[in-house]
Amino acid sequence: MLALSCDSREAVDAMSEAAAANGRTADLNPVEDHGFMYARDLVDPDGHALGAMWMDMSDTKPR
Repeated sequence: MLALSCDSREAVDAMSEAAAANGRTADLNPVEDHGFMYARDLVDPDGHALGAMWMDMSDTKPR
């Protein structure tokens, strides 16, 4: 799977919504929301699985 970094949580949602609006599969896996990181998986028109993700780089606390 290829992960694409987005500028915001809203951009992640927009990519997933665009996939669903164009007959693709949105949320192939459960949405991941860890507060500092947010990700949603989708399937593109060619059947490839993609991950749209955003990470708050200012949150540098060790996990």
